[in-house]
Amino acid sequence: MSRDRVYCVDCREPIPSDARVCPHCDAVQPSPLVDVGVVVAGVFAFVFGVVLALMTVGTTRLFGFVLVIVGFGLAVGGYTRHLDRQAGRRAR
Repeated sequence: MSRDRVYCVDCREPIPSDARVCPHCDAVQPSPLVDVGVVVAGVFAFVFGVVLALMTVGTTRLFGFVLVIVGFGLAVGGYTRHLDRQAGRRAR
């Protein structure tokens, strides 16, 4: 068990950093793996969208452009969420 302390997302009580459920209010704590998964999915969608947009025609090209936009949003959004969490932990 880690000795590092973080704070619960709901009740703001200190809990162990490796706890997935708060012992005070039973709130599920967010996993940093979700942020990593969102960023990886975003990068994959962006790269696949670029390939589709540059090498196809018609509706598939439009689908590629949509994937580029969605992938960029997921990658940037996931990374900024990670940065916001780090800043929130340092501020406490």
